Amino acid sequence: MKNQIALPVRQAKESRISLWLKKENRFFTFLLEEKVTNYRALLFWQLVISFALLIGTVFAHPLAAVAVTLWFGLSVGQLKKAERYGK
Repeated sequence: MKNQIALPVRQAKESRISLWLKKENRFFTFLLEEKVTNYRALLFWQLVISFALLIGTVFAHPLAAVAVTLWFGLSVGQLKKAERYGK
């Protein structure tokens, strides 16, 4: 009989997600002409969405504009950190 090791469901799902995040994103790799992982692509989309909301909330409410400005700043920081460490 073969010895088989079964991973718990939670570990199996986490490893699938982490493998997907490390895969190359073809769309952004084609556009930027350098290897871009799915993780960096998601960070880029977060940056784009936060910027769009920032533009929209500037005229709506000052408190919302401050919150979205903080989110935009964090998005920029996360993307720079990911580029620095090559994720």
